[in-house]
Amino acid sequence: MKRKSYYGKTILLLIISIVYTVLVSVVDKQAIGPEGTSVGFSAINKVVLDLISYNPMWDKVTDIMLMIAILTAAYFAVTGLMQVVKEKRRIMEVDKEILIMGFLYVILVIMYVVFDKIPFNYRPVLLPDETELEASFPSTHVLMICTIMGSAIAAWRERLYDDENLVAILRTCACVVMAIGVVGRVLAGVHWFSDICGGLLISATLISAYKATLDKMG
Repeated sequence: MKRKSYYGKTILLLIISIVYTVLVSVVDKQAIGPEGTSVGFSAINKVVLDLISYNPMWDKVTDIMLMIAILTAAYFAVTGLMQVVKEKRRIMEVDKEILIMGFLYVILVIMYVVFDKIPFNYRPVLLPDETELEASFPSTHVLMICTIMGSAIAAWRERLYDDENLVAILRTCACVVMAIGVVGRVLAGVHWFSDICGGLLISATLISAYKATLDKMG
């Protein structure tokens, strides 16, 4: 039942993410962005943009949250590498939660490149060190922070099943990083609100897929 629940949730989230991405591209699309760039869901995006301007402090804070997420990913990558090098395991013999996470990271990198090359939205602000507008959908900070930390929670639960207190501490820390990353990205004013929502939806889909695969291999 648990496995069916994970797969059902993943499929539902995938469908919602695809539909949402399409809607962002066509619904209420108006030229409200800098340099006359058009943005989907323009009404709600403009309301939020009028309330929040570019905040360099929150931009830096979310960069720190992203770095914490990347270091977390590096920890799992190094752990898997050590199992191959020191313990002489074959790739497919690496602990399943780390092996699946490796595929998840590959998908994240592919998504990062694809969304950068196919801009559904451009950012609502030109940053001081930029010469041209960057792609904004989805927020890659939100996508990467939430996907890495969300999957890490599931992996820690699998690896540290005999130490509930440590798992609880790590889960709390991960949730704090995700919360600061998401809220901070909104307050930074470097993305349209719809881009933040897109990052959350896609990351939720990837985390659910990770859990479903982990459960299947268990």
